[in-house]
Amino acid sequence: MAKKILVVEDDFANQQVSGLFLKKFGYEVDIAANGAIAVEQALENEYGLILMDCQMPIMDGFEAARTIRTQEGPNQTTAIVALTANLMNGINQTCRESGMDDVLNKPIKMQEMQETAERWYNQKSNA
Repeated sequence: MAKKILVVEDDFANQQVSGLFLKKFGYEVDIAANGAIAVEQALENEYGLILMDCQMPIMDGFEAARTIRTQEGPNQTTAIVALTANLMNGINQTCRESGMDDVLNKPIKMQEMQETAERWYNQKSNA
């Protein structure tokens, strides 16, 4: 069975970089361009990990994570790692309060993404 990760990211370049990194590490990648699409995909497919951008149009990552956590589905307890370039104080707390398990800061470095994917893939959420 393929090791699937959902990457939720509205920026095309970031989608491409994340997808290339993860495919290089042996994962199959689905892309969602916003939180609303991510929620739909999370209800329809099972993932070992969800990487969630925080700031997106239509539905941001915080709302999407809360929705995934509250809806019955195959990813209700799947680990969700925030992707953010926003290093403001309290961002980690905001991510945790929305149901995310960890934070990966942008710009994403290949080694950090690999370590994060290996640490969280198939881990159940503590949220």
